[in-house]
Amino acid sequence: MSDAATAQTSPQIRSLLQQALDHLNRNELTQCEAALNRVMAENPDEPDALQLMGLVRRTQGFLPEAEDYYRRSLAARPEQPHVHNNLGNLYRAMNRFEEAVAAYDQAIRYKPNFAEAHLNRGLALHTLGRSEEAEKAYRQALRIQPNYLFAMQSLGALLNDLKRPKEAERILRQAIAAGSKNPRQVAALEHNLGVSLKMQRRYDEALALYDSAQARVPDMPAVEFNRAATLQQMGRYDEAIAAYRRALMADPVNPRIHDDLNQLLYRLKRDDEFLKSYDDAEAVYPGAPVLSLGRADFLLRTQRYEEARAAYGRVAEQFPDIVFAWDGLALAETYLHNFGAAIAAHETSLKLNPANPAAWCNYAMTFIAAGEQERAIRACEEALKRDPHHQNSLALLGTAWRLSGDGRDEALNDYENFVQVFEIEPPAGYSDVESFNRDLNAYLDRLHRDKREMLDQTLRGGTQTLDDVFGAGHQPVEALRAEIDKAVGAYIARLKEMADHPLLGRKARSFAYSGSWSSRLYDCGYHTNHVHPKGWISSAYYVALPETVSDTQGRQGWIKFGEPGVETPPMKDAIRRVIQPKAGRLVLFPSYMWHGTVPFHSQNARTTIAFDVVPR
Repeated sequence: MSDAATAQTSPQIRSLLQQALDHLNRNELTQCEAALNRVMAENPDEPDALQLMGLVRRTQGFLPEAEDYYRRSLAARPEQPHVHNNLGNLYRAMNRFEEAVAAYDQAIRYKPNFAEAHLNRGLALHTLGRSEEAEKAYRQALRIQPNYLFAMQSLGALLNDLKRPKEAERILRQAIAAGSKNPRQVAALEHNLGVSLKMQRRYDEALALYDSAQARVPDMPAVEFNRAATLQQMGRYDEAIAAYRRALMADPVNPRIHDDLNQLLYRLKRDDEFLKSYDDAEAVYPGAPVLSLGRADFLLRTQRYEEARAAYGRVAEQFPDIVFAWDGLALAETYLHNFGAAIAAHETSLKLNPANPAAWCNYAMTFIAAGEQERAIRACEEALKRDPHHQNSLALLGTAWRLSGDGRDEALNDYENFVQVFEIEPPAGYSDVESFNRDLNAYLDRLHRDKREMLDQTLRGGTQTLDDVFGAGHQPVEALRAEIDKAVGAYIARLKEMADHPLLGRKARSFAYSGSWSSRLYDCGYHTNHVHPKGWISSAYYVALPETVSDTQGRQGWIKFGEPGVETPPMKDAIRRVIQPKAGRLVLFPSYMWHGTVPFHSQNARTTIAFDVVPR
């Protein structure tokens, strides 16, 4: 309540409002509500009484009623920044994040130096994925209140998400040094700092911080989760699995913990334990949709389509407003060639959330498989309206154009000009690329520790590294990166400028790497045909190769371009270009271009480094 507002009310009303506020501060909700009802019996539109009743209803968990009281209070007196802020907090609790941002904007309009509203606005923007705006909001809160620890904690977490861990470390260390007396806040800061150090591969330091955070506050599942992720990076798999399971004991329905644990169990070929975490959690929380959907996603990824269809179908029937259940059901039906049922499920998904480009992309995939190319083209166009750089939709659009005889596929992909080959020079200190690659391959040996491929990747019959190989501080990798920088720069310089082309239209003077990894294929291994959804330009650098890549007839282990990675009607000359691997060779191409590898037979592995480039 503001002093000015209170001065305009009668002494009796002021007394009742103060009583209500005192009761609320002591969490005496019944007495608070009684005092407020006495105020509103005399003045139903008293704004302070209405906003306090909103706080009561929010505390009681009656969120729609709380929203009504806040809105009535603001209708009576719009210039209440604290009420706009409380309304924004309510919207965040209701997962209505765009409305939350609008409410915080109103709070800041009436009180520009409202540090808490700037912080809360940042939290809502962070959740929406609007990271640049979120960072500005957090920094504005800190300009107003330089030692605002929660703002520092939130900014540190955002910088970690943005893969800027050194900046996060600096801010989080400053916050810890400020010396909060709240053990939960200190633990949260230590946890976030541990994540920053893990991202910098300072694993032992990260584990020590997790230990300290957990000693302060034992019930923080996020600490165990990130401990598990750190141990996994260190190759301490049994300890990682134990940490994931402890995290699930504290947070049994957390989908990310289940996903990471079961991904690891799959890669380690511990098939008897794979998906068991869902059984354990569902014994306590039967029918929880987040658990059912998590299991269904794994069933789909492991090509157990009948089981996936049944699992998605149960969720869709019981919770018809869950978009992902319908989208997953549609995919399962597509893989089972039940195209009518798939299209119906897609349509339900898109009615629930027409703004989702991935759902439109999946819709297009079904139409391509069903032979309805014009409808596939329209679905891709809808996806690209929502995300012009949606690489999967670009790939499918080219496929649908090609199947329908539309020549625009040639302009989109231009295999002869957009696929380019570079022979990398041996870095300084090496007389030839062969000796350099031997050292590089020996280093990569230490990173390929899994027994099987990742479920979410296109590799079959091999392994892939977990973390970025660029930036890890390994001298041969960084030397290679310097040479690759030159090749990528040359590739970009050769591109023409064409504003409406998805590759050429993104041409920029500088670039960044959005990911880098190593893949290793063994006998009969290959990459399925795929695209890179997070890239602009993608790659393959050949480190070590089996002798069979010299097979110019069977083209074993060669990289191929143009053959779709989705089911299509019969297509003549599906493969548009192939390139023979050679140690020291780098191949660059658009991220939306279909590419894969021809399987090979050899006792020797095929090892590559790959990366995605984005304009900057």
